[in-house]
Amino acid sequence: MEEINRIADRYKTNIQKNQTIQTVSKTGINDIVETVDITEIKEKEKIIEYRRYSKITVDDMKAVFQNEKIIHPTEKEYSLSFQRFCKNIEKIKEKGLGILMFGNPGTGKSFYSNCIMNTLNEKYKVYRTSLYNILEEIRQTYKKNANDDDTFIFNRLGIADLTIFDDLGNEFITDWGKEKMFLIFEFLYKYRKSFIINTNLDEKQLSTFLKINGSRKLIDRIRERCKKYEFNWGSRRGELHKKDFEELY
Repeated sequence: MEEINRIADRYKTNIQKNQTIQTVSKTGINDIVETVDITEIKEKEKIIEYRRYSKITVDDMKAVFQNEKIIHPTEKEYSLSFQRFCKNIEKIKEKGLGILMFGNPGTGKSFYSNCIMNTLNEKYKVYRTSLYNILEEIRQTYKKNANDDDTFIFNRLGIADLTIFDDLGNEFITDWGKEKMFLIFEFLYKYRKSFIINTNLDEKQLSTFLKINGSRKLIDRIRERCKKYEFNWGSRRGELHKKDFEELY
């Protein structure tokens, strides 16, 4: 708890600095219209920066709701719900609400996560990542400079409008990784930051993965803030290139 308070204090300091800069700009001698334009430009730059953090591929960009191929009646309900999520993102952000997708591999969880990302990342700072990538980035920072800390990750999570954790539970996680995972989700919960989790684990397995020192605190908080979607139909991956196989060889 001392660690999360330390991170929280640094996060608050950064937010206060940003607010001070904005206040001085708006009350200074500069033209207000120009100040608004500069703010908008900086926001657009941040949005682009978060796209870069998300390491979006060409295939990722093809994931849009118009390209969905429904294979199960429940999937259509989920798709409509995800589209409403995008439509109501402002209110959702205020409440710090999110989405938990779990179930079988190849059923569309990453696809729909990317659909949400591609719908929102023109106007919002969407950070698509994985727990593995975050932990690896922290490790690399430590290797470069032993005196560095992980505050940069919490600043990134704090500024993001939405964070997407892809394929959670696929990681081999040490005690050090468990500690960082706890701090990450504790931070998101404390500051009501919206996030999406997709995982191939079932709900019981995910609960076990998130258990720290015998406590189910993390999964309990995720259930509080995230609407659950179980993808319990078969994988579609075997059909993705069926036409190519038949035509080419």
